[in-house]
Amino acid sequence: MFDVQGLAAGILVRISDDREGRALGVKRQEEDARHLAARLGVIVQKVYVENDISASAIAGSERQEFDEFMHDWQRGAFKVPLAYTTGRLTRDNIVAERVIAAARQTGISPYYVASPWCDLNTAAGRRMYRSLAVNDTGEAEDIQERVQRKKLEDAREGKAAGGPRTYGYGLVIGYDPVKKKDIRDPYQVIDEEVAVLQEGKRRTLAGDSQFTIVRDWNARGITTSKAGQKVKHKGNVTICDGRWDVGRLKRTLLNECYIIFDPTSHPTDCPCLQNPETGGTRIHHTERHRAKWPGLFTRAEHDSMATVFNGRNVYWSNVGQVKARTYLLSGIVECGGTWRNTEKKGSYCGGQMYGQGKVYDTKKGRVYQRRYACKKWDRDGSRLGCSTVFRIADAVEAYVTEQVLFRFDSPEVLRALTPADNEERMAQLVQDLAELQVRREQLAAEYARKEHDKDDYRVMMKAIKNDIEAAESEKKQLLSTKAKSLAVPTSGLREVWDTASIEWRASVVTLVVERVIIHPGRPVRKMWPNKNGWWFDPDLVEIVWLH
Repeated sequence: MFDVQGLAAGILVRISDDREGRALGVKRQEEDARHLAARLGVIVQKVYVENDISASAIAGSERQEFDEFMHDWQRGAFKVPLAYTTGRLTRDNIVAERVIAAARQTGISPYYVASPWCDLNTAAGRRMYRSLAVNDTGEAEDIQERVQRKKLEDAREGKAAGGPRTYGYGLVIGYDPVKKKDIRDPYQVIDEEVAVLQEGKRRTLAGDSQFTIVRDWNARGITTSKAGQKVKHKGNVTICDGRWDVGRLKRTLLNECYIIFDPTSHPTDCPCLQNPETGGTRIHHTERHRAKWPGLFTRAEHDSMATVFNGRNVYWSNVGQVKARTYLLSGIVECGGTWRNTEKKGSYCGGQMYGQGKVYDTKKGRVYQRRYACKKWDRDGSRLGCSTVFRIADAVEAYVTEQVLFRFDSPEVLRALTPADNEERMAQLVQDLAELQVRREQLAAEYARKEHDKDDYRVMMKAIKNDIEAAESEKKQLLSTKAKSLAVPTSGLREVWDTASIEWRASVVTLVVERVIIHPGRPVRKMWPNKNGWWFDPDLVEIVWLH
């Protein structure tokens, strides 16, 4: 070993599965790694924490902390890398090569609490480290195979799959003072929640909408099974309020686990048939088995609810079909009104306005009018906006379009939006991607002919995939830049506008417009822009420009 006393050190701690969410595993690793740092006489600069993140290539987890650890090590933010074992750094042979390259670059190899130190600046040390890395990778694959086989066995016996609690099941049968949480039996029902599910079934089949049901349940304080739990989203941790919303109600009621299992055509020797005949349905990929927990709905009831849900078209979604954009300014129109009721009375609304058509009875018959409207209700039945501002969509879009076209006549705007020419680089990327795809196919054929062993094939294929991903990423960046310039011709924009698609026109608008604010008020008693136009006051429309 080298004398590293007095040098700066960085500690990486990692655990693959933190089911309790208390990060106890990484805390223990950090404590032991700090003892190692004290023995070596190094000064810990930073601790990099990967909690509940796998290092296996099979998992494919994004490892931001590990990447930062490697970057800081290579740029000299610290000199001595510390970890609990080699497997804490990685269980991937290819990533292990990154560790070797970093050690050869910096001249200092990682130190471990419970793994042997390998001098990665010598051939013998690298051979030993690669052997450890192969063993770590193999162990990860063995674990995966055992886990997958155990999951299949549990499914065929009708056992619960684990994970978050299913609404209606998980009766509290005790309390764990160590984990400080209730002990639940996943096979016993919770009578209060079963009653809620049965109510949801009855009301759905009776014709009540999702919105009506969730608004009532939220007002009554009925919460989902996730109420009070920590929820991770994009790195942020929040406490779930347990409110129902449109969509969650449908997914819950149509959960197949509630269906009483029908053994027709099921293999007679399957162990799941030993469970009670009233058992629900255990799902494992494409397989269905009789569960140990009791079922709540018959197949006929489930299918009837599915028919009701899928047959509805609620006003805020396009259920069962894909609809193209029909409103030019969707997503950027803001309500400039004020709240007239609730505790927000008198305050600025600022809610998003949505496209919402309306049918009017006129002397000439029924007429459909496109409008932008401030939406009143959210999916969970809570108030979203003031719902007091509406405006004719055709008039708003015509006015905003005219202002945008006038804006593009400004040379300053064109200079701000026109990117540098990247044609040569794009051509090179296309050629590189074609060559990489050919090489990928050749390598697969060579491996099929047994010209490479398995480990070498994986390393070479991983390198090719990394090159393809890097080229595709750069290509997307160039394409997005090129798309911006293509969306805005340097001349003749007015001539191509009317014949262009609405998606293209919307992309052009959002290049220069941040948002469009519709203020309340009645239109002046004149037509805009002429006598054949609309009852519309352009002074009540405010455009917030980006350029």
